[in-house]
Amino acid sequence: MPGNAGRAWPSCPVWLDPVDAEDGELLKSAELGRALTGRAARPLVISGDMGPLLRRQPFSDGVPEAEWNIDDDALMGQLHALYRAAGAECALTHTAGCASVQLEGDLREVADQVNEQAVREARSCGPRFVMGLVAQRGTALDGDALDSLMLQAATLKEAGVHGMMTCADDLASGCALVRAVKKVWGGPLVATVPFAAASDALGAGPATPDGRTSDEAFAALAAEGAHAVGAELRTGDVASFSPALSRAAEKSGRSLVVRLVPDAYEPPIGVAGLAGISAGVVRDAGDVARDRVVAAAVRKLVADGVRAVWCGGDRPLADTAAVVAQLDAAEAR
Repeated sequence: MPGNAGRAWPSCPVWLDPVDAEDGELLKSAELGRALTGRAARPLVISGDMGPLLRRQPFSDGVPEAEWNIDDDALMGQLHALYRAAGAECALTHTAGCASVQLEGDLREVADQVNEQAVREARSCGPRFVMGLVAQRGTALDGDALDSLMLQAATLKEAGVHGMMTCADDLASGCALVRAVKKVWGGPLVATVPFAAASDALGAGPATPDGRTSDEAFAALAAEGAHAVGAELRTGDVASFSPALSRAAEKSGRSLVVRLVPDAYEPPIGVAGLAGISAGVVRDAGDVARDRVVAAAVRKLVADGVRAVWCGGDRPLADTAAVVAQLDAAEAR
């Protein structure tokens, strides 16, 4: 990592007096809250998905994503460090689908360890902030599932996150998930739901999968106690949806965070047969056109007032670097 030549891996923490350490974490949480609510010089960049990077690893077929947290902490720390090197200031824990109810087999018995280790790995590269991710991941949110997700949030809190991110499949689930997390967490909380083109009955604007407009969705999430509202968007929808989403977020009294998922694309020629992190770097660096699409989406989002961005899709690491490059270029002008 630039500026850290010769530094031992993983990074060694500075052990503070327990009281000072606790106060420092509270201050970091407050600082994250300010960054998410619009009182910051530029949008916050959050690390993206880990799944695509893990699937590129040798012998990854059939390995549950949650298992990486406890079986290869060195690799997970390195992946977080790559996001930090790309410019992400906030590390998002690799904990989507890691509530006990979502895990299978023996992993269910070590759910606490899976989540605790994920926080340690996110913190290992020394990011400015760490956010815990609690996601629906296709789980029907009945009472048992919500209790399990609440306990997951409690574990992430005790392990030392500065904020929480929830992701749900639709608005009704999103509200239920926020209520569950709020039972154990009072710090910064971003509640994210996906948006796509609305049905004709709702007009041409963005809507959640359960047919709620952005005004309705963000008002409901704000009423549940979310400190910022999140929207999952494809790059192809940014130009048409970003203004409406930004207005809806402002109307709800909350700032907007966007999970950017680029549309499907054809990979560059010459990448077939490569594997591992190096394969991802070779593949991602070759797609200049994709970088331009991401940069254009970020320019639009920033112009409309988005306060934080993180990337999903098939090459989230390179897309994160493209987001940061666009923000740097805009600051330089």
